[in-house]
Amino acid sequence: MISTPSEWTTMAALSALTWGVTALISVFIITVSWLRPSYPGWRGWALGQTALVLGLLIGSLRTPETLLASVVIGNTLVMAGSTLCLGAFQRFSGQFVSPWMSRLAWGGCAAIVMALVLLTTVWDNIALRFVLVAGYSSILLLMLVTLIVKQMQRHPALRTAYGLNLGVLLGGTLLSLPRSQMMISANGHLGYLLNNPNLLLHAGALLLSVGGSFAFWLLHDDRRRQEMQRLHHELLVQATLDPLTILLNRRGLTQAYDLWGNRAKPAEAVLLLLDINEFKGINDRYGHAEGDRCLMQLADTLRTIATPRDLISRVGGDEFVLLLTGQQEQVLEQLTALEVHLAKDKQGVLGFTVSLGSTQVTAREDLTKAMNRADQGMYRDKARGMHVQQPRKANA
Repeated sequence: MISTPSEWTTMAALSALTWGVTALISVFIITVSWLRPSYPGWRGWALGQTALVLGLLIGSLRTPETLLASVVIGNTLVMAGSTLCLGAFQRFSGQFVSPWMSRLAWGGCAAIVMALVLLTTVWDNIALRFVLVAGYSSILLLMLVTLIVKQMQRHPALRTAYGLNLGVLLGGTLLSLPRSQMMISANGHLGYLLNNPNLLLHAGALLLSVGGSFAFWLLHDDRRRQEMQRLHHELLVQATLDPLTILLNRRGLTQAYDLWGNRAKPAEAVLLLLDINEFKGINDRYGHAEGDRCLMQLADTLRTIATPRDLISRVGGDEFVLLLTGQQEQVLEQLTALEVHLAKDKQGVLGFTVSLGSTQVTAREDLTKAMNRADQGMYRDKARGMHVQQPRKANA
């Protein structure tokens, strides 16, 4: 088949457009990867994608005069790019790559390059060249697809970004296959004509260059955003939870109390303020480990008493707050259960005694004032011996 001058012109213009776009993107991503280091594999991926796309394009410039350079350089870049991309995804995913496996991959690539030279200069066998390059690339493609699928299962939050990379990879590969089949069947005589296989090859190169850049950048961005969300959650936990008892700290209690007050209908709750008697003496006599055990034991007791809608907090030192938000009958049952644990005039089931003050609060009432009322009741309780009081009214 002989192409017309207009077809040659169209093909040349298409090649110039593809080369221009891919060269611009390649320079951009390599520059960015070196100037702005990111996750492991970022630079390797930039080099690998550039080599892979350039290899496809150089392979498309196959005329009798450029046959050796096109075959050897083009396929070398394709194999080297595939190897770099696989290694980049492995490092990005945190997968260990043994040095001998890396040396084996690059050694196999070098052996195939030497074979390509012989199969182009001494024995012109395009089918065998295709088998060697396609076999090597297919093994790496299978490893890469397997890795991406596993990462999609392991990281649901990154599934879309990994899936997009997988789609670009498979799409670019499928778009390049018709031209390979054409080159084998036509023995390379149709390599620069304006036909569907050549058009699909250029589309595949653009997809790998433009789509691959966007997909891998999106994967990095999604991972960074996920880690920022996780860090934000960890900081929020550290800011609102007591690290020893994993109860709300004072800040967490204030925020949770405000949420309860804002969403609760006009209703009342009972606020209890508790602290361990002679806690300093426990620390001084038995050590801080024993003091921590007492704190955690009291925290577990309060968890047993509380319902999911109640609030429990360690507000500082050996002081705890329990906000009972249920109906009056339920609150009375909870107070009765608490009295069993905090038995009067003896150590009860805890092994130490606890003083307690209580007060009634209404939605949107100032928490500090409510705690001050309960605090006054707790110190009166210390003076006369621990017992569970009837909740004091807000105006008491």
